[in-house]
Amino acid sequence: MSPSPSKPRLIHESLNDVSQSIRFLAVGVLSQIIFMTVYNFLLLTFEPRGYPASTIYALFYTSYIPVGHALMSLFVFGWPVDYLPSLMSNAPIGLTAMAIGTALTGFLSKIEFDALVEDWVSSTFGTAPHDHSEDEGEFYASLVVMAVTGVWSYVMSLYVNAAKPAEKGNGDKDPAKEL
Repeated sequence: MSPSPSKPRLIHESLNDVSQSIRFLAVGVLSQIIFMTVYNFLLLTFEPRGYPASTIYALFYTSYIPVGHALMSLFVFGWPVDYLPSLMSNAPIGLTAMAIGTALTGFLSKIEFDALVEDWVSSTFGTAPHDHSEDEGEFYASLVVMAVTGVWSYVMSLYVNAAKPAEKGNGDKDPAKEL
């Protein structure tokens, strides 16, 4: 049984019963958990060897674009008839998010954002001050970058992957033009 023309080709047809926004959020959270886990592992592995956090972020994000697109295609927007053109139309979203994330990661790393957050948390909640003598990754900076690039990607993905308007002459009226 093939999916109807109005329903996207998802990994399982029962996913069509779940709101697209909910699917986007769920897959986005899963994708970010995978991304942040691997990214923080790469930071802990390569930053001590002299590689800047922003370079690690840029290289990993670039390699993660097809993975993120495949997840979104399978669970949110539907598998495209022509995968490569779909990936290429979505790649600018990932590349611009990468540029935003790289710049933000570099900035947050330079101002030692994680140390600032840890100091704020210890002073606000009266916990013992954190020892900043060892490098522990950039967890809080990763959360900020995730939020900023997530919102950017969500808005742009909805625009790029929106269903194409119906062909002219099929009798459907655009309610916005009726006003």
